[in-house]
Amino acid sequence: MRLLAALGALSFAGQLLLSYGVVGAQSLSELQTLVKKDSDSLARLDIDAFVKNVVPESKSYAVVVQLTALSPKYKCEPCVKLDKTLRAVARGWNRHGDKDRIIFASMDVDDGEELFHKMKIEQIPRLMVFPAGAGPHALANASPREMTIKEETMTPVGMSAKLSTLLGVEIKPDVPVDYSKYLKSILAVQAAGVGAYLAYKFVNLRMLGRNLWAIATIMFVLLMTSGFMWNKINDPPYMGQTKSGEVALFVPTNSQQFAVETQIVAVTYAVCALCIVILVKHAPKIQGADQRTFVTLVFVLVLMLMFSYLNSVFRLKMPGYPFKLLLE
Repeated sequence: MRLLAALGALSFAGQLLLSYGVVGAQSLSELQTLVKKDSDSLARLDIDAFVKNVVPESKSYAVVVQLTALSPKYKCEPCVKLDKTLRAVARGWNRHGDKDRIIFASMDVDDGEELFHKMKIEQIPRLMVFPAGAGPHALANASPREMTIKEETMTPVGMSAKLSTLLGVEIKPDVPVDYSKYLKSILAVQAAGVGAYLAYKFVNLRMLGRNLWAIATIMFVLLMTSGFMWNKINDPPYMGQTKSGEVALFVPTNSQQFAVETQIVAVTYAVCALCIVILVKHAPKIQGADQRTFVTLVFVLVLMLMFSYLNSVFRLKMPGYPFKLLLE
């Protein structure tokens, strides 16, 4: 959904105020009461609170609000990730910031389905900023704006930096130290050391054979070239969903990916590697000329199809990629 379309639909807000009987000036105290009800200082909004206390440009405070769908029935992994990030920023502001200047809030589709439809929101989550239009912290342009959700803004530090620039005030996130990562690293290093020592003492590594080492090497290369480490660092959703509700296996950009992309690319690379090994190592040893020719043609065809599929994936991820083989 384009922001202008969403904000244009907010003209419905005035009619909604009357239909719900919510008239009068916006109230910071009402939002602060909602903030206190949440352990992470994230106010949960309904339609009344959103239209009355967030939308008006005459308010003396800014509101950062996510439009989301957190119920498990929606299976929206990006919503959960954005919510976790926004909560870290909200906690940090509640501890170190001026609580009268910025309110962090969330509006779930279950609490405002009617307004979501009126705003013609077809894709979530969205992160919107409603600046102050009055008082000492008013911005010259108090029109609502949408923050683009990118990789860097999906982290507490990145989101805080973006909001700090937008609202003109330093915002520090509250990111608790995850000691489990350090513990896992220490245990992994210790386990690797013990395993290496036991292998050195009791296993003749050369007896394992070249084939086993070759398989292990290929598996490691496939793991590293398929995007596995990017997934471990960025924790992307396993797969996505198109606007029509269909399953999306690939993100059409080279700056993002779904976790399932790693598995698809790794399997495709593995099939290509297997074809090359068979063509180079085993096909020449087949005794009959007809059988050798048949096996060679089959695996050459499979190799071409798999490589063509990889090229089509590259073209999807990078529209300017110039090469293709059999598939578009």
